[in-house]
Amino acid sequence: MENKHSWKKTLLNNKSLGRFLRDTTAATAVAFALVLPVVVGAGGMSVDLAMAQMVKKRLSHAIDAAALAAAASASTESDITAKVNQFFYQNYPSSKVGATYDLTVSIIGDDIAVSVKADYDTSFSRLLGIDEITVAANTRVTREILGLEVAMVVDVTGSMSSNNNIGTLKVAAKNFLDTLCKDSTCSSLVKIGIVPFSAAVNVGPYGLGKNPNGTTYDTAFVNNPYGTSFNQSQSSKWWGCVLARSTPQDTENYGAGWMWDMYRNPYNSNKNRGCNKSYILPLTSSYGTIKSKIDSLYASGNTLSNLGMVWGYRILSPEAPFREGSLWTDKTVKKVALLMTDGDNNIGGGSYSYSGYGPWNTLKLTDHDLDEKLAATCENMKNDGITVYTITFTSGINSSTKAYFRNCASDESKYYDAPEQQDLIDSFVAISRELSNIHIKE
Repeated sequence: MENKHSWKKTLLNNKSLGRFLRDTTAATAVAFALVLPVVVGAGGMSVDLAMAQMVKKRLSHAIDAAALAAAASASTESDITAKVNQFFYQNYPSSKVGATYDLTVSIIGDDIAVSVKADYDTSFSRLLGIDEITVAANTRVTREILGLEVAMVVDVTGSMSSNNNIGTLKVAAKNFLDTLCKDSTCSSLVKIGIVPFSAAVNVGPYGLGKNPNGTTYDTAFVNNPYGTSFNQSQSSKWWGCVLARSTPQDTENYGAGWMWDMYRNPYNSNKNRGCNKSYILPLTSSYGTIKSKIDSLYASGNTLSNLGMVWGYRILSPEAPFREGSLWTDKTVKKVALLMTDGDNNIGGGSYSYSGYGPWNTLKLTDHDLDEKLAATCENMKNDGITVYTITFTSGINSSTKAYFRNCASDESKYYDAPEQQDLIDSFVAISRELSNIHIKE
């Protein structure tokens, strides 16, 4: 009897346990069904937040790029706004995740402030009633040009008259000037000098210690045994061209007591024949003076780019004969030489040939000699901390000249080949933008 009652009791307990288990399983299923969206939503929210952060990062990159591009390529408020919109939507097209809106551009002095918002449509958080996440990004950039000294060493040889290439050079050089000097005004920290070159370099009245207006410039550095004066309206006077110093001084900056001889062509009644009248402009911050010099350039003569480059070296120097350059030890000032040519070096040659090296029969230099002198000059300049940019213009330049110009540049990215006129303009603009010290403030 006791065993029978014990068996019935056990069976009853088992049936109760089964009912309990069935009851609690059902309750758990209901509870799980209720909390499942919360669990999935909470877990998925981390995914949505990560995606929203990615959208914010992309927004930040896009407005940084847009603001920097606008600062470098536009000056008026309307142009800056248009450029920001153009570059932003190029960098953040509508196909990207996140619908953008409220792109705002503000001009605050020399600063450009840009802000934008975007809505990210959630995937998991909507289970918690969060359908979208709004993210915002903002940036502020300024264009600040610190100490900058630029020698534009430009080819004004006879070939530059073809297709009005000299006119294209003037456009390119003035665009360069306008990028560095905002609103037709150069900062006192920005100085630009110009060295036109052809068969020789013309140092102008500065060689006799005079400014163009006749006032005293500095100590004369050109020998004047003839007692003549600088006057480009009379062929009997001196037009300003000088002869190179002997090797290796024709690749070097300056030595104490150096003087240069006047260019006097013995093969013509006009002793200045072959001397291009476009003369050097020393470093200056005067926008009007620089622009006038660019406008005055004209084309004539053969190509001796090495002589142009060494005089670019000399106008950047703080030493005589031109002293406008900052000290070599002044690390707050960036010294830059931009060398541009439309042809291969050409010494000429023949019994009656005359150039910046005097009568050809005296030294009998070759075009290759000029190339090597250019290479030595470039190395000396770079060793003194000068950043060198080079441009070869037109399609007629041979591969050897291009190689010399590529090697002359401080690095390969600073060499530009410009086969067409628009390429020349674009090259000058690209270099000037690189020289503009544009940086993000916040």
